Amino acid sequence: MKTSSFAGLFIWVAFVVTKLITTPIDTLQYVMILLMFAYLVLVPLTLNLVSHKKNAFYHYATRLQLVSAVLTGTSFFLEQGMLAVLLAVPWLLTTILIALYGFTRLLQTWKKSTIFDVLIQLGLMYISIGGLWLILHRSGVQILHFSDVIVLLTSIHFHYAAFITPITMAFIGKRLLAKAPHLKSWFKLIAILVLFGPPFIAAGITLSDSLPVLEFISVVEFVTPLIVFSILCLVYLVPTLEYSVQMLLSISFASLLFSMSSVMIYGFAHINETVILGIPLMVFFHGFVNTFGFSLFGLLGVTAMQETKEIKKTSLSV
Repeated sequence: MKTSSFAGLFIWVAFVVTKLITTPIDTLQYVMILLMFAYLVLVPLTLNLVSHKKNAFYHYATRLQLVSAVLTGTSFFLEQGMLAVLLAVPWLLTTILIALYGFTRLLQTWKKSTIFDVLIQLGLMYISIGGLWLILHRSGVQILHFSDVIVLLTSIHFHYAAFITPITMAFIGKRLLAKAPHLKSWFKLIAILVLFGPPFIAAGITLSDSLPVLEFISVVEFVTPLIVFSILCLVYLVPTLEYSVQMLLSISFASLLFSMSSVMIYGFAHINETVILGIPLMVFFHGFVNTFGFSLFGLLGVTAMQETKEIKKTSLSV
């Protein structure tokens, strides 16, 4: 999957350049660019962390991932409609296969599952909701009071906040508790709140017109544990790691603190019916920092951390 993410990076650059040449870049196009980065680079990096090559669902999902991402990218150059949907269906199928992989892991280990396992399993299952919202967007069907941008942002939410975040948290949290076991109860609470966050935020957005305070509460419920988790990791974990991993995770956690603070400001302003950060600025700043700061550097840091751990194990066994 690392090879797929490297190939995906070059394809993503080609996608961005083509978009810049052929399409005026507005908020919707920018969301497509960030979503394609997840499809092509971040999803394979995440799947690499949770690999289980003997699982048929994992096997087919990883085989389909790159092709289905490219087809979806092609769909983003077309008007909404049947052809755009057909090109996006393979990505929906990929996310369903990933979700089935997570579900089979849950069935196989539920009696002895740790909080780290639950974070991974539910994260794998959540991504299929993002695949469904992609199809809804490409169809052009009106969903409640949602604009095109909100529909696609919901898809991006279930790829980043609901898929990448809990899975990376599982690996980082395991190392955190190895260094600071007295934080076990706190980590469990943080993990539970993070797992409830994505559907809670989705409900808050759905009811935002009639009950804006619910959206703000849902944002606080999701953002607060992530901020606490970042601070705990910066204090207890990061200083104990190898220098390269320190740098990667420090950038990731600093980015998370910035991006989550902007979400809090946006949610609070929505309650007061004021505009501090409008959706275009919010998508640009929060989206950019969350994609390339928190998610990319976080996944690279976790990957490097896991590889360093394996090297140490090999050296000890030799």
